[in-house]
Amino acid sequence: MPNTGLATLLIEIGTEELPPHHLSKLSGTFSKVLAQGLTDAGITYSKVEHFVTPRRISARLQDVPATQPQRLVQKRGPAIANAYDASGNPTPAALGFAKSCKVSIEQLKVLESPQGSWLVFEQQEGGMPLEHILPAIIEKAINEIPAKKRMRWGDNTLEFLRPIHWLTIVHGSNGLPIKVMGINATQHTHGHRVHAPQAILINNADEYLPILRDAKVIADFEERKQIIKNTIEFLGKNHGGNTVIEPELLDEVNGLVEWPVTLSAEFNKAFLEVPQEALISSMQNHQKCFAIKNPSGKLLNTFVLVSNTEAIPPDNIRIGNERVMQARLADAKFFYDQDRKHPLNSRLEGLKNMIFQKKLGTLYDKSQRISKLAGHIAKLIDASPRLCETAGKLCKADLLTEMVFEFPELQGIMGNYYARNDGEPIEVCTAIQESYLPRFAKDSLPESPTGICVALADRLDTLIGIFGIGQLPSGDKDPFGLRRQALAILRILIEKKLPLDLEELCQIARHGYGGLFDEEVVQQVLNFCFERFKAWYQEQGISPQTIEAVMANRLTEPYDCSQRILAISHFQTLPQAEHLASANKRVRNILQKSNILFNLQQLPPINQDLLAEPAEKDLFLAIEALKGQTAPLISEGQYQEALVELANLQQVVDNFFTQVMVMCEDDDLRNNRIRLLGHLSALFMQIADISKLAL
Repeated sequence: MPNTGLATLLIEIGTEELPPHHLSKLSGTFSKVLAQGLTDAGITYSKVEHFVTPRRISARLQDVPATQPQRLVQKRGPAIANAYDASGNPTPAALGFAKSCKVSIEQLKVLESPQGSWLVFEQQEGGMPLEHILPAIIEKAINEIPAKKRMRWGDNTLEFLRPIHWLTIVHGSNGLPIKVMGINATQHTHGHRVHAPQAILINNADEYLPILRDAKVIADFEERKQIIKNTIEFLGKNHGGNTVIEPELLDEVNGLVEWPVTLSAEFNKAFLEVPQEALISSMQNHQKCFAIKNPSGKLLNTFVLVSNTEAIPPDNIRIGNERVMQARLADAKFFYDQDRKHPLNSRLEGLKNMIFQKKLGTLYDKSQRISKLAGHIAKLIDASPRLCETAGKLCKADLLTEMVFEFPELQGIMGNYYARNDGEPIEVCTAIQESYLPRFAKDSLPESPTGICVALADRLDTLIGIFGIGQLPSGDKDPFGLRRQALAILRILIEKKLPLDLEELCQIARHGYGGLFDEEVVQQVLNFCFERFKAWYQEQGISPQTIEAVMANRLTEPYDCSQRILAISHFQTLPQAEHLASANKRVRNILQKSNILFNLQQLPPINQDLLAEPAEKDLFLAIEALKGQTAPLISEGQYQEALVELANLQQVVDNFFTQVMVMCEDDDLRNNRIRLLGHLSALFMQIADISKLAL
């Protein structure tokens, strides 16, 4: 007798080894599409779990009924007025609707509602067994698993990431006799390829994880990952150091094993003469192993590997990995030794054969532009133009070295080492490496003045050049990483507290291309950068109104803008803020309705003899006093302190609007009062347009 109650549904796809990257995403998509398919079919469930190993993708849904519930489906046809003619005979519209529903006109019903009456067709749908519904849902879920490439195998047309070897479907304690994409489902799974290769019966879907664990498979991705992380950290501490754990490598290694076995191994200490970044890259990229550093950050000649099998004795695995690691590190040492035979500046000519962008020239051209631009920036921040120009010329030279060709992620890092070997000034060597910082959103920034100048120059040159040829980012497409480049510029200027005008920097960068681009490109890059500025601050929880209040002044110094945003954020916490924002909005409306646009630097004078009411006299005196108090604060960039002072205007502003009629009939009085409000607005506009804060 079939199971009709609620039970756990397990679906597992057994495959050849899956690509190790983003495994969790694959199983997450699979379970999500399955769950949505069941929901669309009217089948309920209480919890969804997904599991993945190199050889399986699976989903488990709890409290799934064995039979689809029945439901009343209603299909609406023509309105009654259009369904029958004056004689009460059905119209072609009504007959056509009945035919489409495969029933006679007499079998249709009438739906009465406040909006009118319609012919409707009603029928009960559903009630199908789970095994009849699942094939289409599972097939859809398999097809929607993300994959850049799919493969075929055997003589069928089935396509998937890797060949599928088995399909397991269990509902409660029952196997469901389902065929999906030509594969018959069973109630059996398979354990570890080496330790438990035989088929294993799953008596109950709830026992899935412990059954696999007994078969040397940890199916839960996050559990497996945590086991690996804990054990490799433990081994690092055992050797008196800390294991270097890159999140991407941890995920990749987790995607390579079903039963993680961690071991430590060693390599010859002689290899420690090679820069440790190169050794670590070789360990991670080639061997998928984890390096260990001592507490001071120096690399040890010990590493950690993660095996997928338990070997007896385990020394066989350790010795094999040490032998291969020895060969890999020997390659790295060979590259390092060969590269040092040629100074970096001797490689500059070779950059003439490397295209940066076909319309923008070679990497040699780019390095020359970076050099000149870095020299200009150096003068603005009291750095050494000579050192910046040298670092700018050399910052791309290591792209022609053997080591960087083998490990592209070491560009800049190896340039630093090779420049030191050549006897270049230490500031130049450091700047070559720092010119690549930040490499990603939350990466560290360049610390040295020379590094800052070269890092800014490199990115400004790229932005101006790529925008100049019209290759703007669109949607998700950003092949030159311009969004990342813009954010890097903003972070450097703001976090390093550099009072530099971004428009001026863009103009200097544009001149580096000769007469290739006109002024328009500068405005495009500015707009692009400040859009990133807005997005960046919104991600930090700053309201759009606060950002718009600051940007209303069309400022072009990112650090100055950031200081104003912080000041406005603090101002909004003051009790007077809401009143003053509303008052400023009222002032802006009065000025706009009066078609008056004051030049805030050259405000028309106020005639004190025309100040008739006590409230407007008080406002005038308060404004004049605060002009003197806030001017030095604003000139020093102490915007928060200035706004705290301006908050004292709240009472006199409220009194003014309560007791004074601005738009009076007397032209002289009215114009003088509007001028007074212009001076009030200008006080705040020196910092931001706080009228934008009034909701």
